[in-house]
Amino acid sequence: MQEWLNRRFLENFQPNLQFLQLGERNDAPQGYNQLRWARFTAVAESAVTTGTTSTDGVTPSDTSIAVTTTTVTPTQYRIVASLSDMLLETTPLDLLGETARELGRVMAKKIDTEIQAVLDDGTNVIYQGTNAARTDIGATEVLSMAEINKAAAKLEAADVPKYDGTYYVAVLHPYAVYDLRSSTSTGSWLDMAKYTQNDRIMRGEIGAVFGVRVVMSSHITTFSSTVTVYPSYVFGRGAFGVGFTQQPRVMITPAGPTDSDPAAQRRKVSAKCAFGTVILNQNAMVRIESAATTA
Repeated sequence: MQEWLNRRFLENFQPNLQFLQLGERNDAPQGYNQLRWARFTAVAESAVTTGTTSTDGVTPSDTSIAVTTTTVTPTQYRIVASLSDMLLETTPLDLLGETARELGRVMAKKIDTEIQAVLDDGTNVIYQGTNAARTDIGATEVLSMAEINKAAAKLEAADVPKYDGTYYVAVLHPYAVYDLRSSTSTGSWLDMAKYTQNDRIMRGEIGAVFGVRVVMSSHITTFSSTVTVYPSYVFGRGAFGVGFTQQPRVMITPAGPTDSDPAAQRRKVSAKCAFGTVILNQNAMVRIESAATTA
């Protein structure tokens, strides 16, 4: 029963994690309470010697390689649902299995929300059009291809690596996707989102523009400003790190009387995990802020 419920939990947990799949994954081994990533500082091109800066047959001077580490202490997330004995015994529905699935859905949503809370501290921001701040965005200033193009150019200029060697990845709210699809301008979604189904590698992926794979997620947290502001995220590989010190799992209390429930009137289904996320490279992520046309 325990293993079966855990499978039902993961059926809804994994498909709903759009941001987690894009992070640099680094789960901690048993016994560790911190997640850690190592980063190499880029070596200057001037460190490479030529025939005019070094002597043939003489070993060049050593070049220092700087390595820094980034750590984060995970937070435990947990949820408990209670089911009465009468409900379990008088309904034909698979309540235990469906409860496990629902806990997986809400836990996935919580994890993605917590990742976004960290990503929203990113300093690489593009405000729609010529705006300089979130409060300048007006109701009609919706996401356009120009912002996606600009974000991709910023990542390219910073030599940010791509996820599969070909594409960056954007995560957009459905309303932001609606605005892109509604555009009829040159270089619009209809002109550029043309590649075969076999090329799609991300959960929730719906197309590509300007070398950016687009993933749609309804779990994007908006900002309250003069209008509702929708963030759209464009990532290169290594932008942020994610990991667990305690893997997601679901548990169920046994059937039968206990000291706290002597009449066996309820069973409880619970889920928990210990998770953390951290920005690794500010230059590898761009947050676009815009209004959106609600469908």
